[in-house]
Amino acid sequence: MNRILFSASALVLTAGAALAQNPTLTAAETGGTHRKADGNQSPAAVCWYNGDLDFRNGFTSERNTAVSDSWTFDNVTWTGGTVTGFRGNFIINPGTTFGACDIVVYSGLSEGNFGTQIAAVNDVTTYTFTLTGNNAFGRDEYLLVATLGGSSFNLPAGSYHVGIRMVGTGAGQAFVVVTSGLNAVGTPPGNDGNTFLQSNYFGYPNPTNWQNLVGPGTWDVSYGLDCTQGGGYTLAITGVCPGTVRLAWSGAQPNRQQGILFARNTGNYTIGSGTCAGTQLGLGTNQLQLYNTIGTGNGAGSVNAQAGSGACRGYVQLIQVPGCQTSNVAQVP
Repeated sequence: MNRILFSASALVLTAGAALAQNPTLTAAETGGTHRKADGNQSPAAVCWYNGDLDFRNGFTSERNTAVSDSWTFDNVTWTGGTVTGFRGNFIINPGTTFGACDIVVYSGLSEGNFGTQIAAVNDVTTYTFTLTGNNAFGRDEYLLVATLGGSSFNLPAGSYHVGIRMVGTGAGQAFVVVTSGLNAVGTPPGNDGNTFLQSNYFGYPNPTNWQNLVGPGTWDVSYGLDCTQGGGYTLAITGVCPGTVRLAWSGAQPNRQQGILFARNTGNYTIGSGTCAGTQLGLGTNQLQLYNTIGTGNGAGSVNAQAGSGACRGYVQLIQVPGCQTSNVAQVP
């Protein structure tokens, strides 16, 4: 009985000094200054950051503390590139010390299902852990910035779930803070509630959405990935929808053909046949279609298109052939 009560309470942070399963926010936690995850680095080095602490809660993501193992996973639509490091904002209990941190990336993670592990790097010791100046729930917030060095890995464009956790020295606890997307970089910002817990210690050997534990809401956490962009093949969309939108690309191979792909949602659809069979997109299957095929020109260019109401807030990605290189995913205004 004691272990069950402790396990439930230690899953999350809540307002006040006590830990409980159903968080509430009090006036005492509504202040504070926000620190962006890239710190004093160039924002260009941060290819995805889910957003700042919003003082609502914090979720366990740790091992070898008072908790033997736990992961919190959150989703990212990755535009392609080499992951060179990771970062996030954590609140720790007094007396907690760390010796390393871990990262893992899954494709296709969902309720009760890990999907496919794409990358995992454990026991990263090249990191800094510094105070941000924020205080919530009676605890200080720290910014974790880790460098992968020779363990850097290429991550193709697509939709993934990322887990980041602190590795302790046998005591205390670490909680990654909840965010609503303030100062976010990349897609999606932290406001879609697609966040999962996995922990044998707490009795969840398979992933379960955090909404099952803390109730409905946009429970997302403050993770970030540093990178060098892969290929430099980029797409930007401007204009008004419904109306005329401009699709501009750069970094493509000159004098090739490129397909303009559209879908209502992001995802990790894998092309099943044809020249680019096996290529994973950053788009989902909702109304997925090839909108048009155009030339890449000298590697950069633009085209205007008339966007109806059905295209607004949808997603577009380019794919060029031969080579099947994909651009980032861009959202229609």
